Amino acid sequence: MAMVKNQNNFLQRFFSIVFFTPVIVFAIFWSAWTYFFLFFYVVMLAMLEFYKLLKQANVAPMRGYGIWLGLLLYTLVFSYYLQDNFSPLLSYGAILFTILVYIVALYSRKPSNPFLDIAVTFLGILYIAVPCGMLHYLAFFKGIYSHQLILGLLIIVWSQDTGAYLVGSTIGKSKLFKRISPQKTWEGFFGGAFFALVTGHVIACFFTILLPWQWLAISAITILTGTYGDLVASLLKRSVDVKNASEMIPGHGGLLDRVDSLLLTIPTVVAFLKITLLYG
Repeated sequence: MAMVKNQNNFLQRFFSIVFFTPVIVFAIFWSAWTYFFLFFYVVMLAMLEFYKLLKQANVAPMRGYGIWLGLLLYTLVFSYYLQDNFSPLLSYGAILFTILVYIVALYSRKPSNPFLDIAVTFLGILYIAVPCGMLHYLAFFKGIYSHQLILGLLIIVWSQDTGAYLVGSTIGKSKLFKRISPQKTWEGFFGGAFFALVTGHVIACFFTILLPWQWLAISAITILTGTYGDLVASLLKRSVDVKNASEMIPGHGGLLDRVDSLLLTIPTVVAFLKITLLYG
């Protein structure tokens, strides 16, 4: 029975990858605007899933305001890097929305802890919108939009996730972090690490925006931050007693389940590249 369930899950994951991957790659490859709207959609739905999870923990985040403020922040950073379309009005709008969160909480009559609600509202922005906003630094790494860094990073993350899943589901026995995620194993971790490093080496042959050692360094970063990002998301889901953030993507769960590895990886990669430029 368990074998049949695993086979069905594998087929669902496979067909979801076949359907969604070309759409994602096309959006990133085609133009800065298709890339922008792709991750605009990701930020919106991932934050929605995040706030829904927190509601199950008897917390009442201001979902609408949090999502709008997160999207505004994401758009503001994109406009800054796009330069020609940057408008200071977006900055004023972000400040206004931030103030409104406190005012709305003041007038709210919900039987909850208002400052806890405010805190988790901003946590959604910090956890999801801020890393996705930092993704624009990678998109405009050379001053103009390029798909290479975004696509390269995603491929490394995907390869690590795929390697961990394939190796862990076949030969995984030693639990990596049983208290938080019983299905993750050390065998899966090392399988994902191997896939990530090999993928980083291959990408370096095609995407010349970075030096080969930088791609390998990003692969090494991804091995750690991707794993911890996944575990942090598992900690959140375990705290509200759910397996997936939603059932949006068959075989994968919700959108938050698909981007959790990126949420710690993006800021770390950005920091690495900035340090490299400063001292390299």
